[in-house]
Amino acid sequence: MEQQDSMCCHHRGPGKVILMVIMGLVLIVLGTYLFNLSRNAMRAYDYIGKTPDIQDRVTVTGEGKITAAPDVAILNIGLITEGLTVNAAQKQNNDKMNNVIKAIKEQFKVEAKDLKTQNYSVSPKYNWNEGRQTIIGYTVNQNLQIKVRNFDQVGDIIAKATELGVNQVSGPDFMIDDIEKFRVQAREEAIAQAKDKAKVLADQVGIKLGRIVNFSEGGSDYYPMPMYGARDMALSAEAKTVTAPAIESGSQEVIVNVSISYEIK
Repeated sequence: MEQQDSMCCHHRGPGKVILMVIMGLVLIVLGTYLFNLSRNAMRAYDYIGKTPDIQDRVTVTGEGKITAAPDVAILNIGLITEGLTVNAAQKQNNDKMNNVIKAIKEQFKVEAKDLKTQNYSVSPKYNWNEGRQTIIGYTVNQNLQIKVRNFDQVGDIIAKATELGVNQVSGPDFMIDDIEKFRVQAREEAIAQAKDKAKVLADQVGIKLGRIVNFSEGGSDYYPMPMYGARDMALSAEAKTVTAPAIESGSQEVIVNVSISYEIK
């Protein structure tokens, strides 16, 4: 028997011993992993229904407000023309609108980039007689948007356009052409205000602020109401002879609101 046991141990050899050691280490590592996994699960259980990150954050808000004067006025003028045929209606409409555009460019030095056709449509006119539908003519509707950079010309442009046959006027709407540069200023003001709030809050409650972990932004632009006319007003013959109206552009507020979240050390 002693000889057999000796032979058994001999046959195990160094390779089997190493294998058993490796298996033992694997079991130890696996056991440690499962223990840590269970411990983390138990900790997470305490925060079910909560957002763990919020426990270590503080959020402050800030508002930046810039008041600026508009630098462009948007006019929308329209021309509705009727004719017995499509060609007749289009020719009459095109001739009038081309004269308007030519006058705006030459007399008021408005560049082509500031003129934009918003709508051009042709539709038939119908007449019902004894249950039958008959086409009795055609209507051409064209709308032109004008971006006016010299406010002193707004009233004169309206007067000239109506003199040349325009029968619809909408606006003017005053706005800032490049509003983003004012948003940048308002954003800087809002961020500075939020950071000052965060410092005061940290001193008051006795905490130390860490890095910024979240940022969000919102805002709005308040445009002044136009001080002339009624929107989409069809002009009568008498209205076309009225002298150029006085225009007041007012001012515009650019507001940016920010929210900044800090880690609590």
